Amino acid sequence: MPPILIESLPAGLPYEAVQIYTGSYPVDRRTLPGVRSLLNRLVQAASPDGLAGDVFLQHQYLPNAKEIFLQSLPVWAPKSGLGVWPDRPAPELWKTADLFRMAKGEDVPLMYRVFQLSGGPRAGIDAWEGLLGSGMMMKLIHSGPVSSLLEAYKRFYLPGIQTPNLRIFPFYLPLLDANSVYGRDGQQLQQWLAGTRLYVRESPPDKSVLLVSSSPLQPLFQAVGAREAGKGRWSWSEDRGQ
Repeated sequence: MPPILIESLPAGLPYEAVQIYTGSYPVDRRTLPGVRSLLNRLVQAASPDGLAGDVFLQHQYLPNAKEIFLQSLPVWAPKSGLGVWPDRPAPELWKTADLFRMAKGEDVPLMYRVFQLSGGPRAGIDAWEGLLGSGMMMKLIHSGPVSSLLEAYKRFYLPGIQTPNLRIFPFYLPLLDANSVYGRDGQQLQQWLAGTRLYVRESPPDKSVLLVSSSPLQPLFQAVGAREAGKGRWSWSEDRGQ
């Protein structure tokens, strides 16, 4: 299997961000074991002292893993929230212009729904192991209870949403991609991410997994055996990560 490429994105201190390139989504079955192994190692290295890591799922990419998701519904007991792109206009319902775009074949989601798993720690572990590589996966590493993090998100994102039907969700999550983070100053990222220590999101349009960290990432790459491949670039393969 060829090495997995990791590439940094410019972001304001104290934040650092990288893309881990995965190829197409769902991730190719030949590449998937390496991607899962690398992310498992990085998340473990980023979670000292028992910091919590909570899994969330992006409904938009459900078709890539629908069978696994439906089979696990009784155990995972997902709760529905709303994903918000902080660098885009506030979410609202479809307009006439959106209907014309859809008529031309463009995918225009009505909303970016996200799921929080309420089936306990085992549900999060099983979802991470079963769905990573589908495009659905988000994982947030933070200190303190997840309820406090979600309350902070809600305080920041809800005032910008004016559509009544979109103001009734129990929680809101930031959706970030490479373009969202690129060149963003640290103060803006702090507002968007609140108390999140490490933000992990599969981003199928970028063909990568986005990591945004409030602490340096270089020690994590060293811990998992990644090798520098140029300025702001690293490569990792399974045999090096042993």
